[in-house]
Amino acid sequence: MRALAKIYDAVLYGMAWLAGVMMVAMMVMIVVDVVLRNLGYQSSSHFFTFTEYFLLLIPLLGAPWLVREKGHIYIELLIAALPSRVRRALLIAIVVACIGVALTLAWFGAGIALQDYFGNEKDVRSFDMPRWMLTAWFPLAFGMMALEFARFLVRGESPYGAGLVSGAGGATE
Repeated sequence: MRALAKIYDAVLYGMAWLAGVMMVAMMVMIVVDVVLRNLGYQSSSHFFTFTEYFLLLIPLLGAPWLVREKGHIYIELLIAALPSRVRRALLIAIVVACIGVALTLAWFGAGIALQDYFGNEKDVRSFDMPRWMLTAWFPLAFGMMALEFARFLVRGESPYGAGLVSGAGGATE
């Protein structure tokens, strides 16, 4: 089980690092594109295509890590004002809803990725790319987000930042 957890962690952190590398690469492509155009040269049409792909992939690759690090957006006003008992129940409901939404998106994403793969769908831009190479990230990313939210339930943690509220299982962060 420990080996499986290490592999999962490596995938999660690898995806986050890849998202970070893509952000830097996207920034470099944009700067190079602007500089070339201002110097009167024609820039590569691939810059625009890769920027669009990266804008899709960066959130997918980084989201599971953001959930683990409790870096997602939340509104504490309502939750902090509730009595402790109601707060815990609401936190459990929120985490269960997050798991449900993530699993639903993973399910439909898997269907789309399989349809793209078996239908031999192509994304035609400045070059042809199999569309499944883009959509295959949906089930992986949303499935991992569901696992990360499930970890909050199992560990009795709050999905919110440290010190905000008592956790779903009563642990204070």
